Amino acid sequence: MMLPQGFPKLPPDFEYETEVITSVDGENDIFLNLYKRKGVTPKRALMIVHGQGEHGARYQHFAHYLKDQYDVILAPDLRGHGRSEGVRGHVEHFDDYVDDALLAWDALGKKMGSGCVRDWFGHSMGGTITLRAFQFQPNLDAANVILSSPALDLTVKVPLIKDLAAKVLSRVWGSLQMETGLNPATLTHDPAVVAHIKKDSLHHTKGTSKFYLGFVSTMEQLREATLRIPTATRILFQLAGDDLIVSTPASEVFFEHLQHGKKMKIVYPGLYHEIYNESAKDQVFADLVSWLNQGAKS
Repeated sequence: MMLPQGFPKLPPDFEYETEVITSVDGENDIFLNLYKRKGVTPKRALMIVHGQGEHGARYQHFAHYLKDQYDVILAPDLRGHGRSEGVRGHVEHFDDYVDDALLAWDALGKKMGSGCVRDWFGHSMGGTITLRAFQFQPNLDAANVILSSPALDLTVKVPLIKDLAAKVLSRVWGSLQMETGLNPATLTHDPAVVAHIKKDSLHHTKGTSKFYLGFVSTMEQLREATLRIPTATRILFQLAGDDLIVSTPASEVFFEHLQHGKKMKIVYPGLYHEIYNESAKDQVFADLVSWLNQGAKS
């Protein structure tokens, strides 16, 4: 697997494995990226749910930064992403993504066994999926939930005429792929990451009207929802201070309204959307490690 210039490789005691599982509806094969410590009984595992257009192989560097916290990191490719089956940028129902994530979560639990503690990480649209998963399963057994620039609203509003066009198109050709126009330079200040995204054949900038309408509707529902998360679960919001993709203010409002006793929020001034791929990623990872270690001591 290629990495952006300057990014750390897998630790020497970690190995990379892959697996394919069939989606709940039987329509798609879901590809799993698995980074695991060699020759140990895993005690702690992390599942990563990626954002729109990307894939799980982009999270290989997490094993380097979190090697003292996790024995296993699982990063599935959602349907229509990475090496999973499905039309790029399309989903019939947004909650199909949630089904994919929960399926991977269950697969991780079966693979690790009952003695392994599991944490859940969601970036951008993966954060939307993560929060939606708790609506499906209020008793989801994640010890820690980490949300990186979660998508609860978009920074730039789609013009009304385009929104209306999407609604019309979704009825006649909802799977028609269109370019999102996403500029990689709006994701991170790191030129090596921007260059890597442009060369990454698994990365896409496609979107369909059905995907767009489902995404927007799900974000609206979450903003209006009273989310119930198990009291034992700890929650960390890590937000980009200069997010050009999703609305940081919307995430902050959601955080303030979230009725939960074990929540924490960190905002990174000046950072773009992909805070874990930013030039200042060392600090972002250090904050996560510190927060995880605090929870381990409590």
